[in-house]
Amino acid sequence: MLTKLTGGRIFDPEHGQNDVVRDIYIRDGRIVDAPADGKVDEEIDVRGKVIMSGAIDMHTHIGGGKVNIARTMLPEDHAESLIERTELMRSGCGHAAPSTLTTGYRYAEMGYTAGFEPAVMPVNARQAHMEMHDTPIIDKGGYAMLGSDDFLLRMMAANEDQEAINNYVAWTLTHSQAIGLKVVNPGGINAFKFNQRKLDLDEKNSFYNVSPREILQRLSRAVTELGVPHPLHVHGCNLGVPGNKDTTLDTIQGIEGLPMHLTHIQFHSYGTEGDFKFSSGAAEIAEAINRNKNITVDVGQILFGQTVTASGDNMRQFDGSKHAHPNKWVCMDIECDGGCGVVPFKYKDQSFVN
Repeated sequence: MLTKLTGGRIFDPEHGQNDVVRDIYIRDGRIVDAPADGKVDEEIDVRGKVIMSGAIDMHTHIGGGKVNIARTMLPEDHAESLIERTELMRSGCGHAAPSTLTTGYRYAEMGYTAGFEPAVMPVNARQAHMEMHDTPIIDKGGYAMLGSDDFLLRMMAANEDQEAINNYVAWTLTHSQAIGLKVVNPGGINAFKFNQRKLDLDEKNSFYNVSPREILQRLSRAVTELGVPHPLHVHGCNLGVPGNKDTTLDTIQGIEGLPMHLTHIQFHSYGTEGDFKFSSGAAEIAEAINRNKNITVDVGQILFGQTVTASGDNMRQFDGSKHAHPNKWVCMDIECDGGCGVVPFKYKDQSFVN
């Protein structure tokens, strides 16, 4: 079947097509040349509309334990946002923590075609994949979460060679069916269980005597040597802490040229200037990213209003629980191999920090 999209405004910087009005021909889901005889099976008039690649959300929370805890904890969120069944869509609910069906529909409405769950605990991988499979329309995938699990930390404490680390990472990715590797507050989730309430980049885990810098170097090297397409996906140390831009800059330098993706970078870009001892360090971070081509980032955008924060970083979520709105929250570990913190939060445009 040959479909013609007529008169759309094309935005495709990869191929030098920016705000160009032209026709597009599609056969079997792929763009093809215009037919010699000009005949098409279907024509869709898209004049005045934008034609561009589908968006990819590389850091969602659409599957796994955290989002289900959020749904369970916020029944009022579902009661206040009910979506009725239509001819094309099934019923759903939820605003801050929507159901799987509603999640897929809303992503599609915004022009997204793919979304990735960034914190799949290997022990929960089967459930996470089943839940993502229940999310309609968009393509899905997940990143396996390591970096605070006892098996890895025991290997590092015993000074196992890099090949052993690589084998462990490869086994984890294979059996969790993840397409990438995620580390959250490297070593910090484990340190929290030993009553450490912070862990900076070169600070040692009190039990395993391993630092976050060492964890990042080992895991990034493993991902690179194994040829995993997505670089190590990093939720760094000291999320939300004033002055954490210095930790972020040290993290960029400390990876020693290995590929690394820094996620929700805005929460790791704070300074300590001004009357409130809180400021933006975004300019310095941006300059460092531009200098280091091995580093990629995502912003971690927010919307003002009621939401629920979900993170594997139970150390920072515990610290932020005093700001919970409404005043209820959950922190837990999962088989003692990772963390989970779910804290409802209301972002306010009148807030200096927000």
